[in-house]
Amino acid sequence: MAIDLMGSNTYFGTHSKFKVWNGGEYSKEQKDGAIDQAKRDLSREFGRPMREDEPPYRYGDRARDEFAVYEQALHILRLGGVAFGKSSAVPPLDAGETVPELAGNEMISPAAMRWLGQGLGVRMVRG
Repeated sequence: MAIDLMGSNTYFGTHSKFKVWNGGEYSKEQKDGAIDQAKRDLSREFGRPMREDEPPYRYGDRARDEFAVYEQALHILRLGGVAFGKSSAVPPLDAGETVPELAGNEMISPAAMRWLGQGLGVRMVRG
């Protein structure tokens, strides 16, 4: 399934974050831009392109690139670091406005990390 706005609407359609994604706060263009930016951010962070040809979701799947992208896109929108317009390489800035740098794990959505199989839990060390 392609990683796109239709897929994100399906993903968030039965999700607890449905109202945030579809509440009208973000335009279609902002969501498209955030999805494109999320693909770039996660690809850069993990050193590989996000897979857009995954088989349909099966209950229990733990690693899903498309779901990670959608979670990261929402994270970007919430941070205010959204590219305006589909495939925009660099978002336009108003005078004095800055967009957070979306690199490094502190700026990657914890939900996106979990969908990429990168748990953020505490690691147990036995001594």
